[in-house]
Amino acid sequence: MDKAIIKFNNGNLALLCSRCHSIIKIGKEFTKEELELTMGSDKNRLPKQFCKQCKTNHYVTSSTP
Repeated sequence: MDKAIIKFNNGNLALLCSRCHSIIKIGKEFTKEELELTMGSDKNRLPKQFCKQCKTNHYVTSSTP
């Protein structure tokens, strides 16, 4: 899956980490562009998003031989 995970949390829009599924942002924190991409067609979807911990772990593990 090459797009962000968007869910509703108690009626509020939430952006989840594509690896650990923790909440990264809630709807009121989204930029206008992010909101538009969230509701866009398949071609214009928001790409995968990662929390700080998963980004750090990804770069550490991918740079290690």
